[in-house]
Amino acid sequence: MEKVFSKKRLLKELNDCPSYEWIDPAELAEKLNGLAQIGKTREGGVSRFPYTVEEKQAKQLFSGWMEEIGLNVKEDAIGNLFGRLEGENPGLPAVLTGSHLDSVPNGGAFDGPLGCVSSLLAVKALIQSGAPLKRSVELVVFVDEEGARFNNSLFGSRTLMGEVKKEDLMKFKDQNGKVLYDAMKESGFDPDNISSAYRNPKEIHAFLELHIEQGKRLEAEGKNIGIVNGIAGPVWTSFTFYGETDHAGNTPMEYRKDTVAAAGEFILAVEQMPRMFSETAVATVGKMNIFPNGTNVIAGKTELMVDARDIDENARDRMIAALKNTAKEIAQKRGLSVEVKEEVKIPPVVVPDTIQEAVREAAETSGLTAIDIPSGAGHDAMIMGKYVPSGMIFVPSLNGRSHSPEEWTSLPDCVNGIQVMKKALKRLAND
Repeated sequence: MEKVFSKKRLLKELNDCPSYEWIDPAELAEKLNGLAQIGKTREGGVSRFPYTVEEKQAKQLFSGWMEEIGLNVKEDAIGNLFGRLEGENPGLPAVLTGSHLDSVPNGGAFDGPLGCVSSLLAVKALIQSGAPLKRSVELVVFVDEEGARFNNSLFGSRTLMGEVKKEDLMKFKDQNGKVLYDAMKESGFDPDNISSAYRNPKEIHAFLELHIEQGKRLEAEGKNIGIVNGIAGPVWTSFTFYGETDHAGNTPMEYRKDTVAAAGEFILAVEQMPRMFSETAVATVGKMNIFPNGTNVIAGKTELMVDARDIDENARDRMIAALKNTAKEIAQKRGLSVEVKEEVKIPPVVVPDTIQEAVREAAETSGLTAIDIPSGAGHDAMIMGKYVPSGMIFVPSLNGRSHSPEEWTSLPDCVNGIQVMKKALKRLAND
């Protein structure tokens, strides 16, 4: 079996796909493959970051697909992309659905794009079926969900809900020093008019997002669909240890103020901390910078980012407080100082029963098995859920792999997800 995404691998699974009216598995395979070629890496993964040529190409391709099925397409001042299908009563609050097209470095081809394509093909199926829809259905492709370039995750959905101001755009830089505001201007967007991207929550009836599980539970339990009942809220906190830069050969061990050693001790504490507070809590150090980063130099500065999250907000916040105290204790013991900054803090979201029931009914009437499941990963639905009723549909991830070239969800599982999305959208649009 191939280890990474390929069109050939998708097409091998065509014959195993279930047959649902108005849903074409071959079209799904073609569209997933088309997006996977944009920003493709040597390892077979995808690197597609916000406000780059690759992102622009992906959005242009997707915009064309929305226009082909008759949606009214527009892009807002920051790059969120919309395609609207008018309902019988356009004045009613609309149902929104969609995901994102950006990726983590050398990520997979399903995280984000599958959600976008699933919503597209579900809306197309509703159009072809002639199903009456009282409410309008609006497909949205959010910009910069991952935060891989500017450490500014969920940017598009946060801006849509009015959480981001113009002055915030000056705070974020990529690894080359490019400021977010400038990157937006160079890509042809209008950051000075960011307030125009705001959407009044009263205009939105519900938001529904399909996503790969990014875990192993659905696969392990042999279930087709995950009905997400809650989304863990992440907090990104930077910890910067300051010591002394010295020669690695001439400085005795007892005289060192080594920030890498302090960071290593802290990272082990991060690994142990979550289970002290909650069974669903997690904490990760996925990014670390060492200065001056020389083989024969004791580092005088080490910075790292901790991603801590839980569906229990109280437990999460107590865990973060403990991590901050631990970092200070380690620094003090080693004769160092530490600077702590919270970069992103988002509350967990509980999915309303009405949306869970819409997804559950869609799965059951399609003959699919489903389980209730919390989402440990953050998604745009988490931001939307703070302001409007929001939910998610999970489909299985092979071996639970995600954020890597090995990320894979079988074509039959993808098709099942579209079927559930189609039925759930129809119910929500006719509430």
